Amino acid sequence: MQKKIKISIEPIGKRVLLEGPANGLDAILEAGIEIKSVCAGKGTCGKCRIIIRDKNKKPPGSQESKILSKDEIDHGVRLACQQIFDRDMKIYIPASSLSEEQKLQVKGKEKKFEIDPPVKKYHLKLKRASMDDLASDLKRIKDGLKSEHGLSIDIMDIETLKIMPEVLRKNAWDITLSIRNKEIINIEGGDCRESSYGIAIDLGTTKIAILLVDLISGRTIDSKGIMNPQISYGEDVMSRLNFAIQDNESHNKIQAAVVDRIREGINDLCAKNDIKTSQLLEMTLVGNTAMHHLFLGLPVKQLALAPFISLTEDPVEIKARDINIDLAPGAYIYMPPPIAGFVGSDHLAMVLAIDIDNLKGNYLGVDIGTNTEMALVSGGKITSVSTASGPAFEGAHIKHGMRAAPGAIERVVIDKETFIPTVQTINDKAPTGICGSGILDGIAELLRTGAIDKRGKFNIDNKYLCKDEKDQYQFVLAYAEDNGNGGSSNSGAANNSESLMHLPCGEKDISINQNDIVEIQLAKGAMRTGIEILLENAGISFKDIDGIIIAGAFGSYIDPRNVVNIGMFPKVSLEKISQVGNAAGVGARMVLLSVVERKRAETIAEKTDYLELTVFPSFSDHFVASMQFPDPEEIL
Repeated sequence: MQKKIKISIEPIGKRVLLEGPANGLDAILEAGIEIKSVCAGKGTCGKCRIIIRDKNKKPPGSQESKILSKDEIDHGVRLACQQIFDRDMKIYIPASSLSEEQKLQVKGKEKKFEIDPPVKKYHLKLKRASMDDLASDLKRIKDGLKSEHGLSIDIMDIETLKIMPEVLRKNAWDITLSIRNKEIINIEGGDCRESSYGIAIDLGTTKIAILLVDLISGRTIDSKGIMNPQISYGEDVMSRLNFAIQDNESHNKIQAAVVDRIREGINDLCAKNDIKTSQLLEMTLVGNTAMHHLFLGLPVKQLALAPFISLTEDPVEIKARDINIDLAPGAYIYMPPPIAGFVGSDHLAMVLAIDIDNLKGNYLGVDIGTNTEMALVSGGKITSVSTASGPAFEGAHIKHGMRAAPGAIERVVIDKETFIPTVQTINDKAPTGICGSGILDGIAELLRTGAIDKRGKFNIDNKYLCKDEKDQYQFVLAYAEDNGNGGSSNSGAANNSESLMHLPCGEKDISINQNDIVEIQLAKGAMRTGIEILLENAGISFKDIDGIIIAGAFGSYIDPRNVVNIGMFPKVSLEKISQVGNAAGVGARMVLLSVVERKRAETIAEKTDYLELTVFPSFSDHFVASMQFPDPEEIL
């Protein structure tokens, strides 16, 4: 039997199995990924650019040599339509080549607070220099600020100083100054006090949320969700850290990948909203400790090895230009402090945004992602943990898994009598795979209907199961021949009363198999273990919990009922569960807009206790128990 060719496609997170060599563009389109191509595969439009991650790359064809630059070719860029996929490969499709963006949650439930940004603008009309008044330009500005606004300036940004003479003289000494902590960070001609902007970023392991914010009104002008390009160096944090510590070239490469993508995202938002990047006066960025260190280009070896120590627990302020981000000449990037280990400033931003530190009683905040961070407030004390929930909730390591792109199954309901599944896809496209919320729904429904037991094993007496090419049982959610019907359909395994147990499943049928169930058991088991240890450490039980706040992009789309039904959370009234969206992004916006909230975040970081789960005495016992699903009578 001929070995199938495996193509791993990032950042979609889809794995494609080919029967034999195939044209790259055809294979990608056949997988349901909408890559750009307007020349019908002739290689003349250059739209279907892909990056081949293999070390041994084939030389470019003649058409590719005409379209692509030498630098692109050296970095593995090729045209999908000119490539033959004839071996196992890892490819990356840049955002510019994708027809549709993935479904990325960038906003969250906003919290009211007083707007008091760290950068403020001041308008001055100065007396021009003359032979009778030979004061320097800077002294003239300092004197004007002192006399008109009562401000004393201690620092002048060097890049702003360089452009000062031209701006003063081109605008007849009528200027607006941007001042941060007694430092002049920008100078503009005329009265520009009403145009003051900033950027808030939630740098996730998988996804990046970028918010363009008005620093005067506090309004979020626009937002953009993009994939973290570092995913091509590893889907999880440890893989990326291990890549970075290989050598300086690898370290610089993984840093440049994310910095370049963020800069592009910022530039896109500014161009769309007719704002100059030089009008961006401040940027804040939150992320887990690994993302924080990799973004800054800090050493990460100590973070990758036990006991997993971060380089700093202090807030960081750097000039944006020092990290190659295009903002105002002297603008800063502010990064709140990581808490400890892998509990980073994104977790701190979530705690800030949901105001959990001010809640009376016992509350649990859960930010679900590739790494899931949790904070328990009990008795006025905040304790946090980090769990390696893994990329299964993003669709990775799932046979037909994919990230939340158009065509991904995101909702599943299975009829308990007929076992006919009804699926809903993102953007109502034909089903092409299953994203995180879809796989969670599907397994919860298999459990509810009795198709699997509490150990996660298929009930082999169920006549609606079929077998794959390895003779493994699976449950089909959507047949390949039905995948042109759009995004909401009754297209699953039980289309008739005939037994499917001895029939082979089609390779392109979208199904859930035993390995998929195990992956979700591992992910939910890790999360449940974190909850149980937090409760044990606090000396309370789950019935003492007054409320659960679910945050994060994935947490925005999951069905709370199914979260309880698979045992990710202990059984609880659904009224106690609330979903707040991207709370980390909200927190990043809060520290952008308010020096008071910035200080409050730093105070929260100082008083938050961190638990390292793996050294907790009962960790193993909790994890083994948490892998199991609830008993049937506990299903809501």
